[in-house]
Amino acid sequence: MNSAGEKTENNNFPVSVAIAGAGTMGHGLALVMARAGHRVMLLDTDRQILEKALGQIRGHLEMLRKEGLENRPVKEISDRIQISTEKQALADMDLIIESISEDPAVKAAFYKQVGDICRPDAVIASNTSYLNIFDLAPFDIQKRLLISHFYAPPYLIPLVELVKGPETSTDSVEWIKQLLFRAGQQPVVIEKFIPGFIVNRLQRAMGREIFHLIDGGYATPEEIDRAVLNSLGIRLPVLGAVRRYDFGGLDFAQKVLSNPSIGLVSEDRPSSALDDLVSRGHLGVKTGRGFYDYNGQDLAEIHAKRDRLLIRMRALMQEIQDTF
Repeated sequence: MNSAGEKTENNNFPVSVAIAGAGTMGHGLALVMARAGHRVMLLDTDRQILEKALGQIRGHLEMLRKEGLENRPVKEISDRIQISTEKQALADMDLIIESISEDPAVKAAFYKQVGDICRPDAVIASNTSYLNIFDLAPFDIQKRLLISHFYAPPYLIPLVELVKGPETSTDSVEWIKQLLFRAGQQPVVIEKFIPGFIVNRLQRAMGREIFHLIDGGYATPEEIDRAVLNSLGIRLPVLGAVRRYDFGGLDFAQKVLSNPSIGLVSEDRPSSALDDLVSRGHLGVKTGRGFYDYNGQDLAEIHAKRDRLLIRMRALMQEIQDTF
């Protein structure tokens, strides 16, 4: 540890990790860290949410064992996770990952408390998907503060977007990057804050066009999915979003960009199709109906089927990346 309280390159793993917030993402983050061998403290203000989170973690572990991705006993991993409703439990942690409400005031108050409670060398990371936390946190924690944006479910989707703030130390970024690699994740580093980071910006642009095509009556949701799955869905996992330009030829890409505009949507707009579904209580899988109708299907099995397919795709992706 250096005099500035920054992480050195002496990576002593496993470590102690606190996950603040035990909701949809928080319990998954606790699972990722426990599977990697770390001692985990899962915090929330609601004891019932914490108890539910432990049950979900055990369920996910059973699924991973069934799919052959985990051969250790569930209890061996889940016993690494403790729960607490007291922020003082953060005092002796090496890493604190914040996954609380996306409310600027709530996050600002949390960072102030963390700065007062945690060790001066603890790395502090936020799972925010869009907030500029560097404008919310006190200056004295900025050198060891960064964004670590995981994707759901984090125990199956390996990407973690690491976003550096103006004062974030290189040592802190490298330390958490190595920790995540060892946990089986795939961290990417974004040098400075931009709303939405990488993937959410790309998804937002695609979402504008999706709802434009649906609302304008150009194509149904089913036809859009069929088109994407049978083109981009095959090519993107192999070539990515940028390498595919190399294969297509950069001269061709240059020519396409010089062609007349095709009138892409350039602003966020309300979607009449989306608004109609939400107003009728059709919120997607969780309510049994969204753009697709899931009525009569077991919702737990729908999620299990998704997870099984994600597991197969993750294994294939690893094979592809090892090849390229």
